[in-house]
Amino acid sequence: MGRPDDTAPPGKARIGGQAVIEGVMIRNRDKYSIAVRKEDGTIEVATRAVNSPASRHKILRSPFIRGVVSLIENLVLGIKSLLYSAEIAMPEEEVKEKKDNRSGILVAFGMIPALLLGVALFLVLPNIATHFIGVVEKDSPFLFNIIAGVLRLCVFLLYIGLISLMKDIRRTFQYHGAEHKSIFCYEDDKPLVVEEVKKYKTLHPRCGTSFLFFVLFITIIVFPLITVVVEVLYKDFMTLHILYRKLLMIGLHIVVALPLIASISYELLKLSDRHKDSILMRILIAPGLLLQRITTKEPDDSQLEVAIEAVKAVL
Repeated sequence: MGRPDDTAPPGKARIGGQAVIEGVMIRNRDKYSIAVRKEDGTIEVATRAVNSPASRHKILRSPFIRGVVSLIENLVLGIKSLLYSAEIAMPEEEVKEKKDNRSGILVAFGMIPALLLGVALFLVLPNIATHFIGVVEKDSPFLFNIIAGVLRLCVFLLYIGLISLMKDIRRTFQYHGAEHKSIFCYEDDKPLVVEEVKKYKTLHPRCGTSFLFFVLFITIIVFPLITVVVEVLYKDFMTLHILYRKLLMIGLHIVVALPLIASISYELLKLSDRHKDSILMRILIAPGLLLQRITTKEPDDSQLEVAIEAVKAVL
């Protein structure tokens, strides 16, 4: 659901969150809660401080900087929440064996495989696939990157579609729907009870799924422009060995382009939420909402109860 921002109605805190294993994480500016359904059927709720550097340094809340800060914060907080929920949802004997799962070192190392998988799937694979299609990068570097960008979006859609077929992932997507419904209910000033929450839809314009779609769509535009800039600044770039070219471009994409893209995507997400009733913004958020039909599923009452407890804990 993305990071809380300043688009909330006056006097009303903006909240966001994500689905975790057998539960929901909800956060506002100052704290976050994790509500998890335990094996015995009870709901465990933990509330902790966010300690965001953006709250201490005004510059980190500036437009086009806050997007990168939000992305890093949400990655770290998301992994912490997933590890915690896994521990709580496990049988008691497994919990005792894995008490150290929430250490900062494990969180840091836990991000590495995810980042490597992301680079392999969404940077390396589309480039290799574009070569197999027959587009020659030396002849048409701009066209090459456009096609690679389209393939990157296709890989993402295929990936989401495939994992949605897994039983455990589908259940997590139900909790994702419960998170959205409970936040909608809170934003609409209705009582946070199952009977009210279940009336709302599972698609939310401020969802992280929409953010990811913005990111992947904007890469189709920005990555080719990065290639053009490199060619202008480094005349002999296309004469380099293909391995060196690829390593240089992947490095530039990760270090330069992705932070820029994340920032633009974050600002678009905020703008679309602030002006969600305008025709232009409805068109802009439509693909993300369509994608949420895969990443959110209709929750049952027990899952709604968990999401409601998570929301209540941060208010």
